[in-house]
Amino acid sequence: MRRTLGALVLAGPFVAGALAAASARRDFRILAMAIVATITAWVIGRKRDASAANAVLTFVGTSVAAAATAVLSGARAPFGVIAVAVVVAAFAVAGQLLLSKPLGEPSPSATRQSNER
Repeated sequence: MRRTLGALVLAGPFVAGALAAASARRDFRILAMAIVATITAWVIGRKRDASAANAVLTFVGTSVAAAATAVLSGARAPFGVIAVAVVVAAFAVAGQLLLSKPLGEPSPSATRQSNER
């Protein structure tokens, strides 16, 4: 159930980007933002434990990366860039957290004994 929900959440920005790309305007910016946000969330999120503070740091980094992608793709409206970047980043980070290790699973450092090699 959790993996299914994670996959659906992660697919949301890609579906929105595909719809924008298939529209009459052929706007690929949201699709590019979804790709960059997802990659950034997995790169930053994998290096950290699944805590709330680390999720916020991953979200902020992913938002900045998505906003930078939008600006580099030609977006000019500051509110639109920030709003779309925040939504895309939220979906990417939520999907990454849902698809990563289960919440109840301890981190490897917590299960390793100090006298083990």
